[in-house]
Amino acid sequence: MNRLGAEWPFEKPTVIYASDLLRAVQSATILQTAFHIPLQKRECLREWTANPADLPQEAYMGLERRAWHDLQWTPPSGESLAMAGDRITRCLEGIEVHHHRETVAVVGHGTLLSQFTARLLGAVPSEAYKNSIPTAGFAVVTHGDRWRLVSDFRALD
Repeated sequence: MNRLGAEWPFEKPTVIYASDLLRAVQSATILQTAFHIPLQKRECLREWTANPADLPQEAYMGLERRAWHDLQWTPPSGESLAMAGDRITRCLEGIEVHHHRETVAVVGHGTLLSQFTARLLGAVPSEAYKNSIPTAGFAVVTHGDRWRLVSDFRALD
């Protein structure tokens, strides 16, 4: 994230939105410091989870695999991956309404954001696509009359 802040290849954002979970806030704070702009935390940007309980890794991964196999399946968390896709879309649309024609940075989590970008690609969200997102990867989207993916997730070269 330090490198992304230093080598930001776009117009400087006017604000940063981030999930209210610690790891996203920590990443967003790096960009906030680089750009000297406000940071707003949003619960709607929180990562999707199959189960908020502290399960053994193997048990949790079984739930997550089932959720990826059937995007409509509702795991113990109460939110299917399809529902998470709807949540991130509503969240980003809410941000867009307040920042029309502005550059805004959004810092979140791969599973949730992959739901949104996969839809923009005209693809069904998948675990393989989510797993292809690099750590500290970024995607670029724009909104005019509709959302458009300008650049899919990548890391700085």
